[in-house]
Amino acid sequence: MGVIRRMGEKGGDSGRLRWVINGFLLGLAWGTLMWAITGATGGWKVWLYIALTMAMIGGGVAAIFGARNARKQGQRISPRIMPKDEAERKAEAKAAKAEARAQAKAEADARKQSH
Repeated sequence: MGVIRRMGEKGGDSGRLRWVINGFLLGLAWGTLMWAITGATGGWKVWLYIALTMAMIGGGVAAIFGARNARKQGQRISPRIMPKDEAERKAEAKAAKAEARAQAKAEADARKQSH
């Protein structure tokens, strides 16, 4: 699962991709079961049609529910089209430094008050 690992390293949410893959596999298994229930008629072509159709439906349903769950958690749903430019990276780094300074100051104040 190298793709999923790379997504996680780049700051993406690899959990949603896992849900879609699991939905696809569950749909594939369900399609195979449906084909077997009908008496395995039509050979491998009918199996392929039913299994892939169910797999695509399963993956789509998993993607929709994953996006709804991500939106509830406040995560980004759509992918970033353009990579971050230099100014955006500098602004994020500056904000991170300011956050670290504020946290260090709050910790120092808490230590002073405890003594």
